[in-house]
Amino acid sequence: RYRLERGATVLLASHNMNEVERLCERVIIMKKGRIEDDDTPARLLMRYGRETLEDVFLDVARGREREAAR
Repeated sequence: RYRLERGATVLLASHNMNEVERLCERVIIMKKGRIEDDDTPARLLMRYGRETLEDVFLDVARGREREAAR
């Protein structure tokens, strides 16, 4: 509500991907201080061929390739 009322950007840093999936319009996934991926939740799910952002996060953390790159 705050964001909509004020036109603000809210930065949420979290490892709770259920919360991220529920609250965020854009997701930036980082690993060792570098951006590994950046997109909407829906596009990340599609790109990695996963059903949850938790699974996408684990793929990135474990160094698994994206579905489209295979």
